[in-house]
Amino acid sequence: MKYLDFLYTENGKLRNSSGPVLLRGMGLGGWLLPEGYMWKFYTKCDRPRRIEALIEKLCGLEYAESFWKRYYSTYYTEQDIAWMAQQGMNSIRLPINSRHLFRVSGDGEVSFNTEILYYVEECIDWCEKQGMYLFIDMHAAPGGQTGQNIDDSENDIPELFTQEQNQQQLIKMWQMIARRYKDRAAVGGYDLLNEPLPEWNKQYNHLLLPLYRRLISEIRKIDPRHIISLEGAHWATDISVFDDFTSEEAADNILLQFHKYWSDPDEESIMKFIGLSRRLNAPLWMGEGGENNPEWYTCAFPMYEKHDIGWNFWTSKKMDNPNSPITYKMPEGWNEILAFLEGGKAPAEDRAQEIFDNFISSVASGQYHIDVINALCRRGEINIPAHAYDIEQIISKRERGADFRMTSRATLVFADGHTGKVDWNRYDGEAQPESEKILLRLMKGDSVSYIYDSQGQKSLSITIVFDGDGVLLVQGCEVKSGEKAYLPVLSEGYIKLECASGSLLIEKLIIREA
Repeated sequence: MKYLDFLYTENGKLRNSSGPVLLRGMGLGGWLLPEGYMWKFYTKCDRPRRIEALIEKLCGLEYAESFWKRYYSTYYTEQDIAWMAQQGMNSIRLPINSRHLFRVSGDGEVSFNTEILYYVEECIDWCEKQGMYLFIDMHAAPGGQTGQNIDDSENDIPELFTQEQNQQQLIKMWQMIARRYKDRAAVGGYDLLNEPLPEWNKQYNHLLLPLYRRLISEIRKIDPRHIISLEGAHWATDISVFDDFTSEEAADNILLQFHKYWSDPDEESIMKFIGLSRRLNAPLWMGEGGENNPEWYTCAFPMYEKHDIGWNFWTSKKMDNPNSPITYKMPEGWNEILAFLEGGKAPAEDRAQEIFDNFISSVASGQYHIDVINALCRRGEINIPAHAYDIEQIISKRERGADFRMTSRATLVFADGHTGKVDWNRYDGEAQPESEKILLRLMKGDSVSYIYDSQGQKSLSITIVFDGDGVLLVQGCEVKSGEKAYLPVLSEGYIKLECASGSLLIEKLIIREA
């Protein structure tokens, strides 16, 4: 058991008694709240209540009950948490479904569902053993806070905001969580609502901050110490809901959270969040982001750290898609389930049971993908796109090209010569297509540097892919395009590229073990 003490905020930083804490973590999506896309169901069967109904319909009630017990015991294990800790993760964000973690009686009384509470407590124990903080994420509030699949809503309406009884239930639930964990330092904090109110439900936005204030007030009557994390509206990107929130309120151990997907991985895209953090003197947390390719990861996640923004990757595990750190193979027969969801014939009950048994076996035989962790942390064997520089010293004039990193002086161009915005939507982790390939132009006297965690290596094997009539220096040594070079890593943890003469168009750095 590793010692953990309580997190707290001070002067815009997240800290514990040892000093500043930068969160690096994983979201345990798909476990206590499975989403259809993680099972390749996508919109055909997109949320827990519909997945539950599907299994019961195909396999029968008795089998369904046994299936979910096996599922919860298998999907994430202590071994998974230990592996994450070994990779340098210090935190977990655990999404919960209020419909499962709690029972609500006909007269509105709320109690814990001990069967699901067992898995929450077990996960907290695993994290505590590894010296990791666990953040409890109210991913699906009573009635639903988004009206979408992610909150398991029944009627595609954010009924948390249309029915007062749902808010009363939510308050009771957070009171119970606070009462249970108020003295547990391994619980890093409380994430009050995941991604409330997408834009098409913005007519309820004015209700969000008052609800946050009610929740904070009730939690603080019980638990004065734990971090409370607040998310904006519209997938945690609309911070206008905090216009009336004050720095005095934020001083009460408030952690501001935003999410980021499929958008420019550049500083310009997060400046509004940084501005809010500065106004409220409260730390920032990129509490959910991922579902893209390694190129996007190695741009975005080091950028967060450069600005002292902690991060949490979503999601750490799903089926047959290696853009997550842990994956499991599509089980034998799964296409029969997918065909049924597309309108085909249902498999016989015994066959359906066999397929879902195969599913459990597949989950239990998951694979770890260190390359994803390497991309997130900018370490090990990775490719760094040239446009992901962290420091620039540019004396040449920026020319028109890709509309990306527009406050930078460096020229970024599309390899095929077109101009405009970049398409970063690589939902399944596929590589950027040739039409979206970006090149960095350096002229004589221009230089850029890239953060890289050498993890104690004294030298690296670096191959730079570039074109042009100029001379490229890497760490002061001349290199040729496509040729492997063995170069020292600067003690500051940067790799520096400089154009000594002429003009260069640089595509990427390929870093391998020396």
